[in-house]
Amino acid sequence: MFKLPAPPSPRADIHELADFAELLALQNDSVSAREILAYLGRAGDNEYNEGVDDEDDVNANAMDDVMIEIDRRSRSCVGGYPFELDLKGTVLRHDRGDASERAVVYRYLLLSTRLNMTTDKVQANIDGTALLEEISAAVLRCYLGYDRARSVVFGTATGGTFREKVNALCEALGEGGCFEALDPGPVNANDDRLDAAAWIPFSDMRRGKLIIFCQCKTGSSWKEHTTQLQPDAFIKRWMKHRTFLVLPVRAFCVSESTCPNHWGGLVSYAGLLFDRLRLVDFLDRIEPDLLERIRTWNAAAATVAAKAIN
Repeated sequence: MFKLPAPPSPRADIHELADFAELLALQNDSVSAREILAYLGRAGDNEYNEGVDDEDDVNANAMDDVMIEIDRRSRSCVGGYPFELDLKGTVLRHDRGDASERAVVYRYLLLSTRLNMTTDKVQANIDGTALLEEISAAVLRCYLGYDRARSVVFGTATGGTFREKVNALCEALGEGGCFEALDPGPVNANDDRLDAAAWIPFSDMRRGKLIIFCQCKTGSSWKEHTTQLQPDAFIKRWMKHRTFLVLPVRAFCVSESTCPNHWGGLVSYAGLLFDRLRLVDFLDRIEPDLLERIRTWNAAAATVAAKAIN
């Protein structure tokens, strides 16, 4: 995996190289396969390449796969992919004028994947990791059917103590009763990996409904966290009734556009997986205030990324 300011290795995965191509186009409005190869050549100058007959040929073959990956992204984000390949498939252009909701969120997800979200997450006094929790809550509601569904942010993007947040969630869901810790010891949890929840309520207000519990991660080091959120364990640990009539579905929302070759294995652990492309695909509605904060964060983060690439 690569993280700015370091460029990707020539041996990086195809989805990482595609992200790098998008970042270069974001900075320069366009980037050619030849220019990407030049960057990779410089990155590989000091690498140990024993057993590689021709590094240039290897990189050139990788570029073909990168353009295929970019085409896949374009088809998966209809109306929301802010880049375009030329007719020959050798130049990637950034549509700087595309200010649509999906395009703005795509740029955010790209930047929040490749920037260091430990040191660079706060831009223009806005926490970029908290933005993903809000985006995920909006997308989950859209996925379930916006008009009937409901969603809330539970993680760090929302205020209050852990007890207060659990009580509010129980009241909103009509499930769980109220906060009651399973163990008598001090409660040190902030969100216990639950970042957002979404559900479809019935008019009868009875228990037993489709509910999604979701964990969110920016960056690219999320794969080792896919099993951390366990809805049944969360309910047992923190809610008085200790169980729901229908257990929530587990979901994972990530800023990265995941490697297609590993999709099945990731979903097997993560549950309902929303990667960058799926988040953009189902972003049918978003609150204007949230969209404006994403735009502000993007502008500052893009400056940081540009300096890192140069």
